[in-house]
Amino acid sequence: MRTRVAFTLAAAALLMRAIPADAGCGCNKPPPPAAVIRPAFASPGDSVTLFDATIRAGKAYTVRFGNSTNGVAVSAIAVLKRDLADGQMKPQVVVTVPQLPIGPTRVQMRKKNDDTTIVDLRSGEFTMLQAPVQLAEGDGETIAACYRAAVGADGTVYFPVDISNIAQHMIFQSIAMTYPLLFGAQDIAIYNTQGFLMQLLGPAQAGIFAIDDPSGAPNSFELTYDRHEFLTYRDQHAHIGGLGLDPTDPAWHTDGTYHVDHDHLVLAIHGIVENQGPPAAGKTPAFDLHVVTALADGTNGVLSNRTIQWSNECTPASTVIAPVTNALTSTVAATTSTITGSGTTNSGSN
Repeated sequence: MRTRVAFTLAAAALLMRAIPADAGCGCNKPPPPAAVIRPAFASPGDSVTLFDATIRAGKAYTVRFGNSTNGVAVSAIAVLKRDLADGQMKPQVVVTVPQLPIGPTRVQMRKKNDDTTIVDLRSGEFTMLQAPVQLAEGDGETIAACYRAAVGADGTVYFPVDISNIAQHMIFQSIAMTYPLLFGAQDIAIYNTQGFLMQLLGPAQAGIFAIDDPSGAPNSFELTYDRHEFLTYRDQHAHIGGLGLDPTDPAWHTDGTYHVDHDHLVLAIHGIVENQGPPAAGKTPAFDLHVVTALADGTNGVLSNRTIQWSNECTPASTVIAPVTNALTSTVAATTSTITGSGTTNSGSN
């Protein structure tokens, strides 16, 4: 743990560049593309929206996730509201995604009490995701033991995260232990649960991320990401005119622009598995997902470490994280002091 946190903090010194800080609204993302279902992936409890020219506001519809024998049906009344894709008022059906096995999933929609199918999306067009990993603001490590990730029909592996408790400038570092997923910057996309493409990694963002291949067991590549502070973003939405959320539709601001959620993200990696090729659609083998978080602008001297037993499909994690020692907190504090004294600024666009 000492090495992991110290490395994560030290990595910030390599990532930091003289890039102008951009911690503003963060809602100037391109709109999500028009689609029959948006987004094309979701965790249980997330909302998805379906569109079709035959939908009529005020009418009841049934949406079935999965096949006719083991799927789950959800009912909803169609509403007339603005479409994030183009801002136009459209009838649409918004439903909460039920608990289902992860992986490619068929989605069908019908009028309630009517056998006529309006929408029929084959399993390659929608992917059921696992629940998000919730991360805390501070220095520490979260381990999701016996974790499985959803794999889409095209071999994309999805990692949903909930970072709604994080607003400070943070460094994130993640690795899949014993799952050798290999990838480059061009293989990574970050979405939010509204369907916005938040970021593609590439040369233009070289100062905010790093991909490493740690030695040792056949683990995945290790991704380090530097995310700017969101205190400014939150302050704007709370106190600056026009950026408050529209009480009639919180997907929009009171000034008529759309609101982009930065708290609920999905990391999509289109890589390969060592000695196997693209991951098979469905779900990954079980592995331990390690996520280290570090305050980039100075530590509070407290490490928060936890292991989540993600499923009972394998033996519970036997490794117990040792209590925080004075030596460890001193190491973190010293490394953080070095970073904050570098005199550079950072701009992670998420």
